[in-house]
Amino acid sequence: MSFPKALIRWIIVVAVGWLFMFLTPGQWFVNWYIPMSFFLLMGTVTFGVIGLGWPFAAPGGSWKPGTNRWVTGILMTIVWIVFALIMTAIETWIWPGNPLSGAASPEGVPGNYGAWAGIGVFTATLWYAFIGIEPRPYGPAKSWANWLLSSCVILVVAALMFILCVHYDPTVEGMAKASWLPHGVWFGGDWMALCVWIIVFIQMFGMPMVFQGWPWYKLGQPAYPIVNTVWVIALGYVFWRWVMPGLFPDSTTFTWGAIGASVIGWSLMSSIAFEFWPFARLKQPARGVAMFILWQLIVPALWIMLIRWVIGPPILTHLNDAFGGPAMDINLVTAFFTLHVTAIVLLIHNFFYMRVPLSIPGPPLGPEEIPPAPAK
Repeated sequence: MSFPKALIRWIIVVAVGWLFMFLTPGQWFVNWYIPMSFFLLMGTVTFGVIGLGWPFAAPGGSWKPGTNRWVTGILMTIVWIVFALIMTAIETWIWPGNPLSGAASPEGVPGNYGAWAGIGVFTATLWYAFIGIEPRPYGPAKSWANWLLSSCVILVVAALMFILCVHYDPTVEGMAKASWLPHGVWFGGDWMALCVWIIVFIQMFGMPMVFQGWPWYKLGQPAYPIVNTVWVIALGYVFWRWVMPGLFPDSTTFTWGAIGASVIGWSLMSSIAFEFWPFARLKQPARGVAMFILWQLIVPALWIMLIRWVIGPPILTHLNDAFGGPAMDINLVTAFFTLHVTAIVLLIHNFFYMRVPLSIPGPPLGPEEIPPAPAK
């Protein structure tokens, strides 16, 4: 797909995302949609990437050339939403049985209990799909089995992270006696920020984005996914613990909500929406270095400013009005808008609706693969 078409599609995706975030009730969006959206994000990857569009889209589902892609997309969307609703219900009423949101802090910000659990789901999803393990061990003919295996592994890994890594503030009223209260290493808000920075590097060094697994993919199996896992966790921890606090000592949500989320979003958008433009004809690591400079430094910086001064203020006012005061800040709006709205709209259009009415997306480029020259 040409860059002008990709740019027009991206603008439409951003507009749809903006309207959704601005027009939906603010308290519903923060207290209910955001916690559930982690399962929506999981579903876009497990159904769209690992399941190859199973059960209805191409190439792993029932779609055949000539079938209406709008109908296929609607069917995929229904399955996807039902899956997210079921998983949200299990989280809320079965295990761990935590509320999606809770009592507000003195500043009016509600407790993001569902989000603190959900960030582990998102981290495990991206790790399984992109770190270098074989996410489709049963082959493309059994996409349902690949989807089922991935979903089970992701949920188990996320549950273990929730148990071992997260704790909540026991001084909040009612929290000390909460039956669902985990007793892990990091406070929920710190855990969320740490996961964001780990995800930054999963996206940057995982397949099929930015560096596309370079240099570790040359190690082969099983060393490649093991080394890549240690690498991204170490980088994420260093950036969360030392680099970002050193650069922005007074920051709270700016480093992970604005910087981290924007870098994650643009590693996704540069590969899915813009297909490595304008560096697709480079091989790794030259492609990765060029992609990093443009799509991980320059474009996210411009994106943060665009949201801060143009896109975000109406949404921020809308959310704060819903809570009757300054409950949100522009950095949280940046994170929500980039990852929980815009990225989701882009992914479902790409994988569920197969980019209708544009050309059907093909497989991503390999790290040493160069696309054929366009026909003259």
